[in-house]
Amino acid sequence: MTAVTPSETDQATALRLRSARLDQGLELAALGRELKLPQTTLEAMERGDWARLGAPVFARHLLQRYARRLDVDVDCESIAAQLPDPRLRSQVPRSRFGRFAEFSARQVTYMTGSLLLLPALYLLLVQWPGAGHSAAYALDPPVAAPAMSPSPVIAVPGETAVALVPEPPPAAGPALTTTVTAGLTPALPLAETAARRIEMRFTAESWIEVFGRDGSVLERSLARSGEARHWPIGQVGRVTIGNADGTEVRVDGSGVNLEPVRTANVARFALSSDGAIEAVPR
Repeated sequence: MTAVTPSETDQATALRLRSARLDQGLELAALGRELKLPQTTLEAMERGDWARLGAPVFARHLLQRYARRLDVDVDCESIAAQLPDPRLRSQVPRSRFGRFAEFSARQVTYMTGSLLLLPALYLLLVQWPGAGHSAAYALDPPVAAPAMSPSPVIAVPGETAVALVPEPPPAAGPALTTTVTAGLTPALPLAETAARRIEMRFTAESWIEVFGRDGSVLERSLARSGEARHWPIGQVGRVTIGNADGTEVRVDGSGVNLEPVRTANVARFALSSDGAIEAVPR
């Protein structure tokens, strides 16, 4: 009995696949669309060109699918065993210079990224504390304290020259004036009571807006608990208080009821020249 060579076996298997397809009246193009395989792959199997199928694992899988579709018994394991295993190629450079070049490229990339990132991070950390402060309560520039004028020196005949040192004026009240007549003893400061004023005392944090009678902003700020503010009545035209429950308003030392002029916890009122308050629209 003549032994069958591997090539003859391959040709016999390929012929059986081709004969089964033709007996069923199937076209290669139709089978390729059905199995989602290229037509060239089906043609290679019908020629017995197993090497065109790739590695043994892929050849076994493709041949099993085609044979199962045509209902042909094929020894896929023996065919796959004929194919050589794929050669794996290392992606790591074999030479010392190649490994050094790859390592150097990675280090250069790392250093370049660090040099670009660190300045941006430094600028962010340096500028961040100032960027977080809100300017909602610092709309007006700080008011500098009035400079003290030189004390006038009064020469009285027969007496030693005396320098008058007036008392510093209140924080927001009108300055007291001293009238001096030449050749006479200086007159005393005008004997008048303290200027009428409106005062706010805060038992809780609250924002306030105080406008003058000419519409100018006298103060727009956030008052803290325990602080107090006061202005002359003649200067204040309109007031807005953000936390009416935490604010006590006094006019000439007398408490003011804010209930008629408040909406929710916000009080808005206008101040007349005689110290009376009245509600104003938003």
